[in-house]
Amino acid sequence: MTRQPDFRSAPRAAGTGWASALVVAGVLAAGVASYQALGAREEAREAGARLAEATREVAALKTRHAALEARAAAGGQALLAVDAPPSRIVADVATLLPPDVRLERLAIDYQRGGTLEMLVVARDAAAWDLLLERLERAPRIREVEPGPEARAAEVRSVVRARWSAAP
Repeated sequence: MTRQPDFRSAPRAAGTGWASALVVAGVLAAGVASYQALGAREEAREAGARLAEATREVAALKTRHAALEARAAAGGQALLAVDAPPSRIVADVATLLPPDVRLERLAIDYQRGGTLEMLVVARDAAAWDLLLERLERAPRIREVEPGPEARAAEVRSVVRARWSAAP
């Protein structure tokens, strides 16, 4: 095999290797910059989500603060349904009822500091006395005021008290 002579008309340009290297470096730099831009966009989206969550929390706290200020302005007399949901109050009162006593009606007045009005029926005077004793010793029940009673047979009466969120 014989070697063919080089018949190119233009002489070979010196430094074309540097130009190729600069183009490759430019492409790599553009790729890195694009990758960093995508990362920055993701960080910005996450920061926006955190800001939205913080904004929601602030709005909820402002509502709670306004309710507490209203409570303080009323002399601290109002009990908030958030602090004392009816289900919690009913459950507390139900645990205090002796077996021979039934609760016919329970009214909760949040505006007057969680005042309870309970219409109770006791099978006999002993069950009625046991109910009053339990109410007096209950950690969340305060200011127990039994209504009029007749001790002949069953005792039907109204008991007023105040429910406290803190024992």
